[in-house]
Amino acid sequence: MKKMLYVLSLVTVLFLVNGCKEDSTTEVPTPKDPIVGVWVSEGANVAYGLRLAPFRVKKIVATFNENKSYTVVQTDSADVNTTFTGTYTNPVSTFTDTVSASFTVGAKIYNIVASQATPSVVTATGIYAISSSNMSYEVIQTSPALTGVSAPTAEKGFGSTSIGGTAYPIYVQKYVKQ
Repeated sequence: MKKMLYVLSLVTVLFLVNGCKEDSTTEVPTPKDPIVGVWVSEGANVAYGLRLAPFRVKKIVATFNENKSYTVVQTDSADVNTTFTGTYTNPVSTFTDTVSASFTVGAKIYNIVASQATPSVVTATGIYAISSSNMSYEVIQTSPALTGVSAPTAEKGFGSTSIGGTAYPIYVQKYVKQ
């Protein structure tokens, strides 16, 4: 009887030990896309080219969602809000931000294509980089095409939007994550 109790006790202990082992099939969570979240650009952080006429933008609140959709609310100097919605793709490039005046210097540059659905159908192409809670962001409309305008590229970095073959750094946005 003692042998049977001993064997039963041993089996119970082995069962409990094996039952407490961590499951080796535990999935590692996918890292969250760094652009996902709410970003604000206002005042001097709004790209100079957007602060001028005809846009006169004073604040932009951009929300990027995990499902690759976005909503951007742009407020102009007359306090009129315009809401833009659409979807985006954002593959990472092999380049990093090298602009010394940038607050994302050294960060990976992502390519971005924003396919706007409202208030009108437009495609904007560009780049962004994120460092901590700061984002540098530069896009320009590419469809319908604007005559003589070329989108910035990761290879050329921030400030590479060109008009008539000349690069203009006036479309670089600075955002802070909320």
